[in-house]
Amino acid sequence: MITPSQTPTPRLYARTLIDATLSVYCYILLEWMFFVTKPSFFSVLNWPDRVSIALTTALPSLALAITAWFLLAVIGRALSMVTSRPIAKFLLPVPLTIVLTVLVTLLIDNFAYTVFGFGIVSTSGALSILYLACIIAVALLIYRKLLRRYSDPRLTPSRASSASLLVLTVLSCGCALYSTYTSSGVSQVAVDSSSSKLRFNVLLFASDGIQSEYISGYGFREQTTPHLDAMMTDSMVFEAAISNSGRTTGSTVAMLNGKYPTTTKVIFPPQTLIGLDAFQHLPGILRASGYRVFQETVRYYADGPDLNMQGGFDYANQRTVAEDSWNWMPGRVRLAQAQSIHFYDQMKQRVVERALHLAGLQPMNRAFKAVTGGSNARVYGRSDRDRIDSAVSFIRKSKQPFLMHIHLMNTHCCSFSPVSRHFSGKHEEQTRENRKDFFLDTVVDSDGYFGELIDALKAAGKYENTLIVYSSDHTLGWRVRKTMPLVVRLPGSKGAQRIKSNVQLIDVAPTVLDVLRLPVPRWMEGISLLDSERDSLRPAFSVDGIARERVEGNKALSQLIGAGPPVYGVKTAVVTVCQRSYSLNLVTGKLTMKTLKNHPRPCKHQDLPNMEEGRQMLVEHLTNRGFTMPSGASDVRKRS
Repeated sequence: MITPSQTPTPRLYARTLIDATLSVYCYILLEWMFFVTKPSFFSVLNWPDRVSIALTTALPSLALAITAWFLLAVIGRALSMVTSRPIAKFLLPVPLTIVLTVLVTLLIDNFAYTVFGFGIVSTSGALSILYLACIIAVALLIYRKLLRRYSDPRLTPSRASSASLLVLTVLSCGCALYSTYTSSGVSQVAVDSSSSKLRFNVLLFASDGIQSEYISGYGFREQTTPHLDAMMTDSMVFEAAISNSGRTTGSTVAMLNGKYPTTTKVIFPPQTLIGLDAFQHLPGILRASGYRVFQETVRYYADGPDLNMQGGFDYANQRTVAEDSWNWMPGRVRLAQAQSIHFYDQMKQRVVERALHLAGLQPMNRAFKAVTGGSNARVYGRSDRDRIDSAVSFIRKSKQPFLMHIHLMNTHCCSFSPVSRHFSGKHEEQTRENRKDFFLDTVVDSDGYFGELIDALKAAGKYENTLIVYSSDHTLGWRVRKTMPLVVRLPGSKGAQRIKSNVQLIDVAPTVLDVLRLPVPRWMEGISLLDSERDSLRPAFSVDGIARERVEGNKALSQLIGAGPPVYGVKTAVVTVCQRSYSLNLVTGKLTMKTLKNHPRPCKHQDLPNMEEGRQMLVEHLTNRGFTMPSGASDVRKRS
């Protein structure tokens, strides 16, 4: 029989619940401080939005903690009635114990890794078991102290803690309601796909940092791309394709959502898509239309989920993406809370990855290690061979229409590890003088992998029913003032031609929708490449130079310096009109002009903008998208 002193009192129930919920706010605050004080997606937000995200992100965490506490209270009460033991008293502190243990673990792990270079990610084998044992010991110590604390019958919820919880909860709900009320409608994201009966597969293939002059189908003196050359005979070949970003992150996102990087402010890590931009992209449109979406690129720099492309992927870079966990939310609410959802998922990932690593179930993704490269043609932690094997397997198994996005990295500048040795075989090792030969062999390798994908499509009977887009992200050396390859093979090999006027990467997404006969949403800034009425003077805006720094000393991981306003880490912006490009240095205000050599269809000199007009075009483009021009950069009267 349970004595009155053994039975949990209403005060104990109230105190444990209040403490558990306040600990959640404490945990959210510390995680928020971690993200907001380092380069992250918070960098592009103003302070009111940053604070609002912290408050609204607490709501799902609170719901989880309260649900766990309620279930344990009910179970404990029921077991106490059956066993005549005060089991509920021992279960009520568990939620608070878990939150405090996670909080302490993250604090210690972050400190140890930052100061000593050692943390959970560095452990393996027996060391992981020892680390896990220490965490369990900390949890038991916290639990024991809480039991002692709650054993005091005089313990009551303090007015300060109750008032604090009430104020925080009201603020959280208020922020959530306000952002939802003021958010844009779902109609700005959704695309009506009900009228389309076309179910073509889509393959977007890119190899990093290739310019068209090194591709034999574009006129290179020796054969480097026999498989691409063969496809070019019945494809649309664009001879003057311009990248919208000199960095993989900006160009990849621009290709997938049809928006300028200056519009989304996603140019380079740590920037990610926020707000409506997180939902407005080609993968999301096709996935909502019944497509399976597959991606093999590189984490951190070009990974859709890492860049917060919400609802766009089924598989991305060796992992199944569970992006439907928030689908229970009404569309308007989910859009309004996009940043909070992203923050919540980031926090969850930090805890889950560490737990699985210590349990020996899954190695923790270590971004710093993943981008340091390796041997055997490995760039950014995973070989192109592995990427292609994964893609071929997906093609063979796929039973429904798919969008496949492949981005190979072995052509990535500037230390090359080719498998082929046609050009570089005469050299023992790469030097600055013979680097081009090693690069050309990686182009040969990349084309071989492309050929394997073509063969896989043919073997599966899917080649003629697949829209294929071959491209790159930028030219060699991270530049945008040279042309890059862009080849589009339409299903059934229709419309083969060579197009000489300028096109841009932001035109790829509208083209895919056009081929599938899906409406092109108004938020896309690109135009379909199928449009025969091309304006030879249409400007192509690009981000070129950026301000970046290395992460962790000499590691290969980089991040923007000043990822937020006023210029979002951009040092130089470029506008290209026909054969002429204008580059504006946002630091010095200097404007330079360059003429593209061997342009396939040069315009008349008098039709091209002069220096003053080129500057004005860039200033208007940037200021209309929220950039604040430094002194001198926007002076259209200044001559350079």
